[in-house]
Amino acid sequence: MREGIKAVSLFSGCGGFDYGVKQAGAEIVWANDNDHHAAYAYQSIFDDVDFHLGDIRKVKLFPRADILIGCYPCTGFSEAARRRWKEFEERDIHQNDKNFLFEEFLRALKVVKPKFLFVENVRGMLSAGGGWFINEQIRAFSELGYKITYSQVDASEYGVAQTRKRVFLVGVKKTIKDFKYSFPKVTHGSEGRNESRTLRDNIGGMVEWPEGEFYDGSFHGHYLTRNRKRAWDQPSFTIVAHGHHVPLHPNGSPMSFVSTDKWKLQGEFNRRLSWRECAKIQGLSSKMKLDGTLLDKYRVVGNSVPPKLSKAIVDPVLKYLNQ
Repeated sequence: MREGIKAVSLFSGCGGFDYGVKQAGAEIVWANDNDHHAAYAYQSIFDDVDFHLGDIRKVKLFPRADILIGCYPCTGFSEAARRRWKEFEERDIHQNDKNFLFEEFLRALKVVKPKFLFVENVRGMLSAGGGWFINEQIRAFSELGYKITYSQVDASEYGVAQTRKRVFLVGVKKTIKDFKYSFPKVTHGSEGRNESRTLRDNIGGMVEWPEGEFYDGSFHGHYLTRNRKRAWDQPSFTIVAHGHHVPLHPNGSPMSFVSTDKWKLQGEFNRRLSWRECAKIQGLSSKMKLDGTLLDKYRVVGNSVPPKLSKAIVDPVLKYLNQ
């Protein structure tokens, strides 16, 4: 294996994406996030990375690297926000700083000068602004010399124990003529039971009632508009960043359908997954430590990219670089 494949990470969160990149064989040399709870978790895994806590817009220098990773904040691109997007005019979109931190990614790209770039975001990014945002990214990356390939992928199809659909953009420097990126083939189909893909594989045997580690507020309103409970032999629903809305633990009776946007809890055992169970389902490092409130822990865990998924996405590039 060729030594010294280096990666720079922006909007790094607790390091889920980066952990997968490290497992694939690259060294994370520099990382940044402005959430101090995410930073605490990140540094508990990567104690040797040059981590910068704070607003990326204030960062002046970035190191050179082979790979640049960026997961811009997804606020505004979720499916729940799509109605608002239809009302936005282009000038309004430009004024939304959270949604246009990708311009900071572009600034870093000019300095890091990587051979490859990776971006992850929610699937709503594809429809945001009527497709304007995805096209704007492709245009901007192309102007800086990168050919972009993108796809929506489901983490459960790569061995992660949750049906988590996300969009990945992969950029290859146009000067690289002997490599064309293709997204990896699905490794875990919908038929049969695959190792590490079910709730039982991941959280079976964990404490049944971990007091203080799960949000125990009431179930009402939006929570009961859809099914929130999967069985032990299935992958979980998406692990979200909001503790109030994480899926239910698989124990007990399944929820029952009442009518459109209305579901009902059944039986005596109904609790949300704990933050620790969410971290296990995400596949995050067992070394990771979290601080802050219970909702802080849910947020940090839920915002992460499952390392098993990021490893699958970056593997083709690492194999090429290691030739």
